[in-house]
Order: sequence, then structure tokens, then C-alpha cells
Amino acid sequence: MNLVPFNGSAAAYLDRWFFALPFAFWYLVAVMAMVALVSYRARQLTASGSLAAFLVGLGVTWILGFGALFTLLFFFISAGVLSKLSKKIRGKEMEVLHAKGGRRDAMQVFANSLFALVAAFLYAAKPSAIYLVMFGASVAEAASDTFAGDVGVLSRSNPVSIITGRPMSRGLSGAVSALGLASGMLGSLLIALTVWALLLPSDWASVKEVSIIAAAAFFGCLIDSVLGATVQAHYWDEERNHITEHAMKDGCRLPLERGVRWIDNDMVNLMSNGVASLLALSLTAILF
Repeated sequence: MNLVPFNGSAAAYLDRWFFALPFAFWYLVAVMAMVALVSYRARQLTASGSLAAFLVGLGVTWILGFGALFTLLFFFISAGVLSKLSKKIRGKEMEVLHAKGGRRDAMQVFANSLFALVAAFLYAAKPSAIYLVMFGASVAEAASDTFAGDVGVLSRSNPVSIITGRPMSRGLSGAVSALGLASGMLGSLLIALTVWALLLPSDWASVKEVSIIAAAAFFGCLIDSVLGATVQAHYWDEERNHITEHAMKDGCRLPLERGVRWIDNDMVNLMSNGVASLLALSLTAILF
């Protein structure tokens, strides 16, 4: 199918060849099934996460082409590498705080890519560059948040609350550091440049769209920290005498320390990703 105009990139040439093949859709199903299986075997995704990644990858690639798939893969692979590095260095410390481990489940996949899939569907209904920018902002925000979190916990200086500026536990949602913020900026910029190279027209006129993607994505990353510090549920573990994202321990519900019980990290990721995606969509519609 692939509705994106040809931009001269290697991905565009691959699209031109692949989507002209008979039964291209079923070949794509096989490709995405292989990607999902490899991700599962590499312990990057759970079974539900692999199924979710298969559905997102199939929908996005069938509409936007391999440039979109490579953008998603760049995010997931880099996120996996950073997650393993962070876990290797501070694994025990982070396991105590975070409710989920390194393998992403379906909720985590959709929290980071649902709006990218929505952007693809909107593009299918009405092909327009604004939806490519929305797609890029969604993936870039997920990358920005991942880079900020997984690299930020490696900072030598203690993080502070994005709301109050007071010191916070390392790895706790809402905590920020200079290293984490710089890494978040880098993540958003890398995805923005990837979208420029693979999906947008390869000329200087696309700099505005690239800037919007990077800026909206990093703003979404900041919103993620704000939500993490305010409405995300955190619980008090009396045995360990610290705050945790785990709602249950040994079959018992932990008391709510702050936030809203039904707003977990996945919900925060989905909300902040939506903010970045819709901001990029709005700015592009206004400015262009």
C-alpha cells in the first residue's frame, strides 16, 4: 500500500519494490511476525508485547512504509539496549522502585506507540505531512522519555523533583537530572532526524517539521515527569521504608502514598505521548 510520497531514501526505494510485489501484504505479515518473534526470543518483549508490536508494526508499515518501520525499530532497539545497560548497572535498585521489568508487555508497547498508529490511520484517511509529523513526535517522545529515564539514573548527581526542586530517590517518576534532560533531548532529536531521513522530503524545507517533532517530543517528556511527580500512583513499602510503584507486595495491597491509584506508569506514558503527538499536530497545522 504505502501512501507516503517518494523522497529518494533507501527506505523509499524498498517501498517501491516491496509494495509492487504480488501478495505484498502477506509478505509483510511474515516480516512482522519474524520481528515480533525475534523480539520475544531476545527477551525484549513479553508474549503480549510481541503481539502488540506485531499489530502496530503491521498497521504502520502497510500505510507509511518501511521508513516508519525502521523508525520504530530504531526506537525499540535503542530502548532495549539502554534498558539492559541501566539494569546491569542499577538493576536491583530499580527493581525495588519500578512495577515492571525490562521486557515490555502489551500495555507498555501501546503506551509508547498507540498515537503513532493513530497518526498512520489518519494519514490513510487523508494523506498529509502533518500526520507524518504527528507520527514522528509520538515515536520521538517515547524515545525521549526512555533515554531520559534509563540514562538519567546513571547520573552521578542526585536527581530533584521537577515540581519542587527537592532531592528525590534515583529512578523515581518525577525526578530529573541534568544528564537525564540532556539524554531526553538527544533521544527526541535522533528520532526527528530519522523521520527526516526516511519519511519527510530530504531538503532544508523540512527543517521546520523536524524542529516541531523534536520540540514537541521533549515537551512531552517533561510532561511525563510532571505527571509522574503529581498524579502517578506511588505506594509506601513499610518493610523497606521507601516509596515504590508496586501496588502489591506478597499478595497484599500497599497503602497509596501519593497520586491516583489507577494512573500507573503506562497511563502516564500514554498521556504524555498523546500530549506530544497532539502538540506536534496542532503546531504543524497552525504554522503550515
